[in-house]
Amino acid sequence: MRLLSRDALKIALARAEARLDCEVDLVLVGGGALLVLSPEAAATRDLDALPTERFDALRKALAESSDPAEPIDLNTASAAFETLLPGDWEARVRASREFSTAHIRVLTPSPEDLAVMKLFRFAAKDAEDIARLAALSGFDRDVFLTRFREVLPTAIGDLHWHAQSFAMIWNRLYPDRRFETEDILVERKRSVKQERKS
Repeated sequence: MRLLSRDALKIALARAEARLDCEVDLVLVGGGALLVLSPEAAATRDLDALPTERFDALRKALAESSDPAEPIDLNTASAAFETLLPGDWEARVRASREFSTAHIRVLTPSPEDLAVMKLFRFAAKDAEDIARLAALSGFDRDVFLTRFREVLPTAIGDLHWHAQSFAMIWNRLYPDRRFETEDILVERKRSVKQERKS
């Protein structure tokens, strides 16, 4: 698999466009979304996307227009992580004019929602990606905090570990407003009690 840079992604989508006879939404998450959102993003080995109508037509067009020796891996493996996005993430989805074509509408979750998804997934490079997202103009740290707290009660896995990961990332990014792991968990317990009362 080849590494895709921002320019390489634009070229690949333009070539795929020539082979499409239908309109397709491409909802990128992961490294592909970072390429779209941040000029500073590192190249990516694959394009993680959420499944949409006519997704297979786009995957086929990309495969047919790319070098067989270095195929583009457009996949929906990250669909399992969609539950790590806030429930109303689609209301804040961003369309990219820079990457979209006549038939391909390139979309990403908002930077704050994507940071939440990456925080819960927390693979090796996710901390670096979250820092890139947080550095984007207009990134709202309070929205990031709110969305994380919304997702935490429904997250699968060790909630203490998720809270600890959040505190570590947050404190590195925003040392002026620190959180301890227990602060996050206490807030979660408080919100659960309020939900039970209502």
